[in-house]
Parts: sequence; structure tokens; C-alpha cells
Amino acid sequence: MNKKVLERFTVQSYESDIFCRLKPFFLQNHMQELAYKGSEFCGASYDQLREDDFFWALNRIHISVSEWPEWREEVYLQSWSRAKQGPLWHRNFKMFREGEEDSPLMLGTSAWTMLNIADRSICRGTHGFNEDFHLEEDTLPFCSKIIVPKDIKMQDAGSHRVTFSELDTNGHANNCFYTQWAIDTLPFDYLSTHILRDLRICYYHELQFGDNVQLQLGNDTKGKWYLQGVLGDTTCFLVEMQFIPAPQQ
Repeated sequence: MNKKVLERFTVQSYESDIFCRLKPFFLQNHMQELAYKGSEFCGASYDQLREDDFFWALNRIHISVSEWPEWREEVYLQSWSRAKQGPLWHRNFKMFREGEEDSPLMLGTSAWTMLNIADRSICRGTHGFNEDFHLEEDTLPFCSKIIVPKDIKMQDAGSHRVTFSELDTNGHANNCFYTQWAIDTLPFDYLSTHILRDLRICYYHELQFGDNVQLQLGNDTKGKWYLQGVLGDTTCFLVEMQFIPAPQQ
């Protein structure tokens, strides 16, 4: 029995950056939609959970990219349920060109929780999820918590107020926008000469319309950046980004 879901898509102009590469924000959009299709495949779709007053919430994500596809390029995105550990449901991803599944452009893994709509409490049950659909095939190790090294000094990087267009169907900031906020805190000169190779995000507290999250940024000398979002005394998210120098044209 095939336990994977698959999407074929062509990189659109509006999904591309100034170098005609797929933007990380839109890669995550495709991954999020495929995750919903995967949960439906496993018997715990968005609509099925809503009937029981629950919804899927992304807890952690890790993406490792060897090559970004370019505008007009057709690629395949694949996903499957990896396993359940405690309240976390792990889901894997792979992106590749046709006929090149063994040479993936991207490997990804993520951890999700089922939350109650009313009080945001974590569901410990399965709510129809067929655990026979788990596939013991790894892309990356299970997502772990991000730890900022003690020698990295986090500095003020401004703030961001959550807008209406950033809200998702659950009424909070869509997880894909956190990547966009993180990248937009970096200098243009740096982004224009470096390529994102590795992205990790931990989501700790949801953000709602009008929340003004304070951003704190730090980096080391090896191309690794950290962005923390704080609301009052609460850390809402933490992003880790690894960049490499872009090849000279």
C-alpha cells in the first residue's frame, strides 16, 4: 500500500525571488497544503477534526535544501506520516525533479499537534488518524528544540504587527509567514550574495491579529542566523537559518 501523497507543481513568477528561485515562503505553502492532504489520506482531515472542535497546528519544522528550483521549473513534492511520539505527529517531505527522487532538491520534517479550538489545549488522542499509515522512512532526524548558543548576542531587530492578510483559517498568523519575517530582517546585501540552505522553526505561542511581536536577531561567523519573536514576556517563536555564499555569476 502506498502511504505517500504527491503533488506536482510548476514554480510561478509570483513564487520566485529576484534570482528566479522559489522563495522559502512559497515552498512552505506547498508543504502545508500537502500536509493537509496527507492528514486527509490518513483519516484526520481538517474538516474531520473540525467536527470534533480540533485543528492541526505546526509545532516545529526543519527544511534542508540542496538546490532551489527556478521559475517555470516543474518539480514534485512528496509527504508521508513518519510516527507519533507523545502529542507530536511527525511528517516528512521530499522535493525532487521527475525521475530524480534519489537526488532530492529538498528534505524536510515537521512536528504537529492537534489543538482544541476553544482553549488551545493539546489533544492526546488520535481522532480517527489511522496509525497504520505511518511509514518508517526518514528524511531528516525528528525535529528538536532550537538552542541559541550562549556566545551569540541577540539584538533588537524591530517589530512586526500581525495583519489581517497573514491570518489563516484557524484565526492566527499562518506559520509560513514566520519565515518571511525572519528573512526580511536580514540585510539586502547579505541576502543578495547568500543562499538559504537550512531552516528550522519552533512555534511556541500563536500570534493573532494586531499582535506586535518584538524581533531579536543574532548570528555567528559561519552563516547561521537566529531570530526570536517575543510578545510581552512570552517567546512566541524561534527561527534558525543557515546560509552559504551564492556562486558568482
